[in-house]
Amino acid sequence: MNSTSIEKGKVEIHLIVSIISPMILFAIFLLVSTNHYSSWKRELFLRLDYYAETLSYPVWTYDNRVIDKLTRVITQSADITGVFVYDDKRRELGSSDESYVPNILEQVLGVRLHNKNINLFYADTFVGSVSFRYTDSVPRVFLFYISLIFLGMYFILILLMKNLKKNEQLKELVEELNEMNNELELAFNELEEAQNKIINSEKMAALGKLMVNIAHDVNTPSGIIYSSLTEQHKILSDIKDKFEKDELTEEEFKDCLNTMFELNDMMVRNSRRIIELVQSLKRVAMNEMVQSYANVDLKLLVTDVLNSLHPKLRKTKINVVTDIEENLTIYTIPGAITQILMNLIDNAIVHAFEYDNPGEIRIEMKTITSGNNKELMFVFADNGKGIEPEIQKRIFEPFFTTDQKSGSGLGLSIVYQLVSEVLGGTIEVQSELWRGTKFIITLPIKEGN
Repeated sequence: MNSTSIEKGKVEIHLIVSIISPMILFAIFLLVSTNHYSSWKRELFLRLDYYAETLSYPVWTYDNRVIDKLTRVITQSADITGVFVYDDKRRELGSSDESYVPNILEQVLGVRLHNKNINLFYADTFVGSVSFRYTDSVPRVFLFYISLIFLGMYFILILLMKNLKKNEQLKELVEELNEMNNELELAFNELEEAQNKIINSEKMAALGKLMVNIAHDVNTPSGIIYSSLTEQHKILSDIKDKFEKDELTEEEFKDCLNTMFELNDMMVRNSRRIIELVQSLKRVAMNEMVQSYANVDLKLLVTDVLNSLHPKLRKTKINVVTDIEENLTIYTIPGAITQILMNLIDNAIVHAFEYDNPGEIRIEMKTITSGNNKELMFVFADNGKGIEPEIQKRIFEPFFTTDQKSGSGLGLSIVYQLVSEVLGGTIEVQSELWRGTKFIITLPIKEGN
């Protein structure tokens, strides 16, 4: 085969790749965007059904205090802006209406308000209805940034294909970019899988907040990747212009290659960071889903929970210290242990420390012997402002809270229920004003596989 035939074959391959590549990228984008939007909408409607079921009993009993408290809690969600509760005669029993003004980006993306009405039933009796007002800002903005990433990758691919004949050394860059794209796609798939796990969890509302926290940590490496892609696009555009004008020097070309490899290395590192965050979230989500007994490595479980709460903890001056017995694996319910730990940490962040004061949370776990039985001693302590004696008597009561603006009053109540009813253990609180608070949890250790 002569050189003319080889060159002709390369041109044909180039044309085929130039046509098929954007089609594949567009198909992948459509698949990712459709799945993400459907998953978000499915998760939102499941939450709305759950909220409606929660409201049915207080509507039946005309408990306006509980209704007002629940509507305020519900509107704290990022995508829910209003809740309106009515009795069976369409008389309003309570509402919470957060004003919503879309920013410029949301206006461009066509974000708008939606309404969903759900009838309320208690004991198969129609007791009223609830109207939820929500926006689709979160998925639309997310897909907008994803589209920018895909658009950047498309332009890079076109530029690389145009310069393929004269720049064979850029083949290595294309391979590394493809590897990065595969890692990003894997990260998105694992994130979507983790979201589906969370939707099926009984603690869906709490894990919804966890997803928001993780998203903040994912934004940083994603931003670095996007900035690197933008810089690559600019550099390649300049090189292309100089090449077409026959002004490209060998030194400029070498500098371009070095810069491109540096940017690519940066994108690969941040892609791996996203995968690590997603894997940590996935393990926490799986623990939340497991509501039956299993062998649990408590040190790994505590580490995963702290990693998942890192976006929230880093906004404070709280230092978390752990003291977990080595090789501490017990036969227990991982979902219950995870929820207990998350609720205690969240309660300490909100209530234990004044304003922005520094503080410390200490988590200790070890086995003890009580008679002929082994037990797990779980101590959760902080050096915060402490709890008044009158409040200590009521902290495990449902809906009791000292934070009327944002507290639901359910966190420690859920902890008490999980410890005493689900795990068959005991929980004790010790606290002195301005000397801190300590929760001492004792759980029986069952024999398992």
